[in-house]
Amino acid sequence: MDITYRDAQNSDCPILAEFIYYASDGVLDYLFKDTIPDMTVTQLLTFGLEDEQRYNSYKGVMVAEYKHSIIGMIQAYSNIHHRIDDEMRSFIPGERLEQLKEFYDSRIDNSFLINAMYVDEKFRRKGIANQLMAMVREEARSLGFDKLSLFVLSDNTPAQKLYHSNGFKTVKEIAFNDSAKVNHEGGFTLMACDI
Repeated sequence: MDITYRDAQNSDCPILAEFIYYASDGVLDYLFKDTIPDMTVTQLLTFGLEDEQRYNSYKGVMVAEYKHSIIGMIQAYSNIHHRIDDEMRSFIPGERLEQLKEFYDSRIDNSFLINAMYVDEKFRRKGIANQLMAMVREEARSLGFDKLSLFVLSDNTPAQKLYHSNGFKTVKEIAFNDSAKVNHEGGFTLMACDI
């Protein structure tokens, strides 16, 4: 299978937004649904990805491609951006942010945070996720980070197995009282590995 890997481009933003939405598995719906009238969560994500001045734009995304179609992606950026900021407070209801306060207050110092990773179901178990993670590891090293970090839903055992096989260890379990609203049990697991 001839899979190519490359940095994302602006024209990729709509599919990247879909993949980030799928990767969140309900969390982004919980956070963003109905926050901006007449705008879906994926439209909101697309808008943010297209803004090259943002820390979480498409410029922080790498993709896997097969026959000119994106089949996987990984988005990463400095962990200093993992927080509740004024922009979030301006349009996300306070009670939603309060439920995720511990999640947003938790971070690993000097780490490159993998915010989202997704591989199309038809292409899983072919080494694509491992390759994307290796690319992010190299990017983080070149930027001077000494760790990678990520959050995963606590009941997502297949993802946790993948991360463990890439050297990640559990650092902290984070409760999420509204987890039933995202169709999951438990909260989040913060994981990290040395680069």
